Order: sequence, then structure tokens, then C-alpha cells
Amino acid sequence: MNNNPKILKTQFQINPDITFLNHGSYGACPLPVFEDYQKWQELMERDPVKFMTKDVYKHLKISRNELSKFVNCDKDDIVYFPNPTHAVANIISNISINPGDQVLTTNLEYGSCDRMWFFHANQNQYEYKQSEIKLPIEDDDSFLDNFWKYSNSNTKYIFISHITSGTGMILPIEKIMIEAKKRGIRTIIDGAHVPGHIDLDIKKLDPDYYVGACHKWLCSPKGVSFLYIKRELQDEIQPYLKSWGWGEEFPEFKNSTEKKTNSRFQNIFQWQGTRDMSAFICVPAAIEFQRLYKWTEIRDRCNKMIIDARNRITEITKIPKICPDEYLGQMTTIIFPLNDHIKLKETLYNDYNIEIPTYTKDGYTAFRISLQGYNNQKDVDILIDALSNILK
Repeated sequence: MNNNPKILKTQFQINPDITFLNHGSYGACPLPVFEDYQKWQELMERDPVKFMTKDVYKHLKISRNELSKFVNCDKDDIVYFPNPTHAVANIISNISINPGDQVLTTNLEYGSCDRMWFFHANQNQYEYKQSEIKLPIEDDDSFLDNFWKYSNSNTKYIFISHITSGTGMILPIEKIMIEAKKRGIRTIIDGAHVPGHIDLDIKKLDPDYYVGACHKWLCSPKGVSFLYIKRELQDEIQPYLKSWGWGEEFPEFKNSTEKKTNSRFQNIFQWQGTRDMSAFICVPAAIEFQRLYKWTEIRDRCNKMIIDARNRITEITKIPKICPDEYLGQMTTIIFPLNDHIKLKETLYNDYNIEIPTYTKDGYTAFRISLQGYNNQKDVDILIDALSNILK
């Protein structure tokens, strides 16, 4: 298939009047995948009881099998969730931790996850410690030195993003994993921005817990994420929401527990009350779409545009870059010399029809560019022209 941006624009439903440079927030679903999604919804509505009590489990198994091959793990070690925040919440509610212990993280994590950890730490009297990662980052060694200096003998878990949402940086997770294993620390990786963005090999990475989103860079419909838990830890976990697949170990529920698979892990998480699981089922269609359009080439093209855009913008602002080029995939965050980030966002959208997230970081205004296959050089040029005009 021709993966020229002009062709790919026709495959997405993005408003053509908007210069859309914010794929990283909620993603965008291509038409063939969206049509597959609607097909499953129609099948569900045609025969709801049969679909929800029988058919859905067969299709979930097929979907998990394709996703597991894409991220390289066993299909029975991943379960679907509507978003990474829900998945992380289930991990947090199950961690084995005592008062005075530490969960080590960074000051770059996603806000909803920070809030859950903060609440749980306060309720259970352990330390949720944010390593103060100072920007700009020079290289892996400086990042790792800064990260590990906040660890101590009470550090029991690490919670860290593989790619941070706020900065767009790809962190040296492989090196963190190696050191964590040496120290006997369990690892919880927030990979919301990873599947479809950079290659992911869960078996090679070998985390204890890994959370990923499919509706961002894999371009599935909204509301598809997954939770991976290492096999030897699965017996320890209890679902935050307990439904019909839970309870076989208790005499009160032994005969009424629904065992749709041979895996307790699958049974306790697959059925979480009545919900539309059509988006979960069409993950194979999203994977196939990217295969047909040679998405590795698109990733490389977007990465080159991201690096070029950052170079051009920093020439205008004269403000240093926050990290080396090697830390970038299809996203980058750039500091901008304007005091009001809300005004910047409103100006870009209202006056220039540009959709881009802005925020305040360490007292500075910043914005994040995230490019997908439907973006081209003209989109980047429109942004740079707008920024130049704003600074005049």
C-alpha cells in the first residue's frame, strides 16, 4: 500500500480544516479499522445474549493472540482494559508493600497515575518518591545517575514511563530494568505511548508489570489498553472490580464462577460487568492496517520530521532542547518563550486552526508536537509560521 501522507489522510477522519499535531493525546482511528469496529457492534446488537455470553470470548482470544505476537508475550499473560489508568489502578491496589517502604518514580509521570499513587501511598503510609529529573537531559548516564540517587534499601517497586506523555521522551527503560533486577526491585512500566510507536518486546524487556495503550499509536478505536503481568505474579492479583469470573477459590462461589478459559488471570479480568468490547476485538484490524501500510517506514518519516521541526523551532526561540535526538520517536516537547500556555493554545487553535497541547513545565510554557502518518511537512511548516508570527 502507498503510505504517502496524502494517501493516508484519506484513511483517517481527521477534520481537514485543522492542522492536527496532537495524535499522542487520544490517537486517531483509520477508516478500515473503524468499520471493523462498527461491524462488531452490529453483530453484538443483532444477538446480544449470544454475543456477550459466548462469541465475545472466542474473539477476545483471537485478538489477544494477535496483540501478544505484536508485543512478544504469551497471549494468556495480557488482559484488556479501557485505558492505561484503569490498568495501573488494578496494579496499585495489589502491590505488596509495608509502611515505610518506597515506590520510586520520576517527576515526569502522567498526572492521573501520580494521583492514584499519591492517594494509595498516603492511605498505606509508604513513600511515593519522585526522582527529580532535571531538564535538559544530556545522556543516559546522567539520567540514570539522577534517577537512582533517590533509591534506598526500602525501595520495593519502580513505576516509570517507557515514553513520557508530557515530554515525549523515550526513557532508557532497558537499562533501568537491568539495574532493578540487580537490586531485587519489582518493575511497573507505563507504556501507554509505546505500542505502534516504537518496537516493544515484552519477553526481552522482562518487566513484572507492563501497561500499554492501543488507541494511541496503534490506532485502534478509543478505549483499548492492555495489562501484562508476569506469570508467576498472576496468582497474587485480585481485580479491583470482582465479577462473575472471580471467586472459584471460595466455597460460596465455586459452583457459580464462570470459567471461560483455563486461566484464572483471564477469567477474573475478561468480564468486568456489561460493556462494549468491540474495540478490544478489532485490535487485529489495527495491527493489519499498519502492516499493510508499512508503518515502520512511517515511524521513521515522522521521527525525521520531529527532529527537523525541533531544530527549526529552537533556532527561533534560542531555548535549549530538553533531550538528545535519540530520546525522540514521533513526539517532542519544546519550551516556548511565552508566559501564558492557555493563551498559546487558544491562539494556535482559534487563529491558526492548529491542534496542539500546551502546558507549564518548571515555570516555563511548553508545547508537544506528535506526528502520525497522515501528517506531512506542510503541517509542520504551518506550525512554525504561526509560532514565528506569535513571537513578532
